[in-house]
Amino acid sequence: MTDQIRSPHQIPHQPVNVLVKHWSDARTRTVLAKYTERQNLDPEDLFTELAYGTRIAREVTVGQWCAVADLLRADAVKSWAEVGTAVELTETEARDRFHDWISGQVRLRRTTGTLGITEAEADELYVLSEQVVW
Repeated sequence: MTDQIRSPHQIPHQPVNVLVKHWSDARTRTVLAKYTERQNLDPEDLFTELAYGTRIAREVTVGQWCAVADLLRADAVKSWAEVGTAVELTETEARDRFHDWISGQVRLRRTTGTLGITEAEADELYVLSEQVVW
């Protein structure tokens, strides 16, 4: 039985490997209960799976756009189709989601004063992203 986790927002900031460990532990208990022990499934483990899975997905998604920013700064992106392929999106979706990420990072900086990216960094990334071939 785990603590009651009903939302990814209840999970404290932790490295991704720790998040995965919590998710994996809950998933293992669920699979064992369901397929080997023939016990009733623990709703707390199921909610833990959902919340931690959502949090992990969010962390990974944010990280992928950080990688795109670094690729752009390194002049390593040949086309948005190339980025789209890597993240399983169309080239337009990849560029648009990257631009959405930039906007979100600027909002985060305005809100926190430290996290996210500055307006100048955003401007640089917009320019770099527009130089990439479709």
